[in-house]
Amino acid sequence: MNKIKLLLMTAVMFTSFMSLSSHAEALTGKEYQAVVETAYDYFNGAANGDQELLSSAFDQEFGHVKMITLSKETGKEIIRTVSLKEFAGYFKKATKDKWEANILSVDIVDDQMAMVKLDFDTPKTHYIDYLVMYKRQNEWRIINKTFTAKNKVVVKEN
Repeated sequence: MNKIKLLLMTAVMFTSFMSLSSHAEALTGKEYQAVVETAYDYFNGAANGDQELLSSAFDQEFGHVKMITLSKETGKEIIRTVSLKEFAGYFKKATKDKWEANILSVDIVDDQMAMVKLDFDTPKTHYIDYLVMYKRQNEWRIINKTFTAKNKVVVKEN
């Protein structure tokens, strides 16, 4: 009799564990998709000069961009910080060039914080972006964008 109870308890525990696992996977899949969509909303908003799409991707209240640049005074490298609201304003018109983006990795923590590594390519520049997101008020928003930019050699055809 004890073996039967033990077997039943094991089966109940296994079934409960499996149902929790599948729920967690479904939730994580939904969150993963939402994070990826937010990253592409940023990319497409920038490429198309779509301020509405950019504002849906960026946390313009709290977010910032950090970039390496040269100081005009000293000529030395510095880290410049710009609000995401100001940064979004740089993209007022659609690009005439073809831009491409591929997500290289996504890391989601507790369905509340995410880090996306984005490979962002234009005819003139290759970027690697790290996008940190928080889920606030049930929406994923980019709160920090840090990137590197590598200028390409552009060959003009005659």
